Amino acid sequence: MTDDEAMLKISAGQHIDVRDAFGNVLRRVAIGEVDPGYDFAVVWACREDEWAAAQAERRDPDATPWPIEDVSVADRETAAA
Repeated sequence: MTDDEAMLKISAGQHIDVRDAFGNVLRRVAIGEVDPGYDFAVVWACREDEWAAAQAERRDPDATPWPIEDVSVADRETAAA
């Protein structure tokens, strides 16, 4: 486990911020804990509306893996925004 993985405590349903290839910060919802992956650690995440729809429909959300270095726990003050 890397230092990044050890420091980043994430659980399903938690709001996170991810940085895309253009440097934009996007609000997402983690669908689980840090996944060690094959080559590097990732956090699987989806849009908030997809999380809500998946929960209502009792299915797994359609998610995208984000490299752990591009993931941070969302600030609680901005999580409702």
